[in-house]
Amino acid sequence: MTARTGEDVEMACSFRGSGSPSYSLEIQWWYVRSHRDWTDKQAWASNQLKASQQEDAGKEATKISVVKVVGSNISHKLRLSRVKPTDEGTYECRVIDFSDGKARHHKVKAYLRVQPGRTPSCTCPKPLPPAPAAPQARQGAEEALSGPGGLQPLD
Repeated sequence: MTARTGEDVEMACSFRGSGSPSYSLEIQWWYVRSHRDWTDKQAWASNQLKASQQEDAGKEATKISVVKVVGSNISHKLRLSRVKPTDEGTYECRVIDFSDGKARHHKVKAYLRVQPGRTPSCTCPKPLPPAPAAPQARQGAEEALSGPGGLQPLD
């Protein structure tokens, strides 16, 4: 996903369980790391997260939000306002499913790239020609300014 500096970003994550009865579900958003290396491609391709992988990822990750429900479906949107270059990185949605009485972990990752914002530009008209040179002072101009009702020179 790509955004420009200053834009708002939304990432959606949803999970549909196996019908009824209702059970406990938890959805978590994590900021995993600030680089583009997804070394564990098998885990994120299968959307299955083993407990040891979760512990390893937790060392480099920051939990952003948690939502808990009882049911068989859950969804949540992570909203980032006015993104900046430091928001760039890997975001992960983790769902913990307690349908069998024990926790099963599912995850999906997205990489957010933040590009520089648009620089203001102006389509300006052609530049104006230079102003004509100021007229040269004429002899007698001082007399015109000091006449009756005119300006008086300062001493």
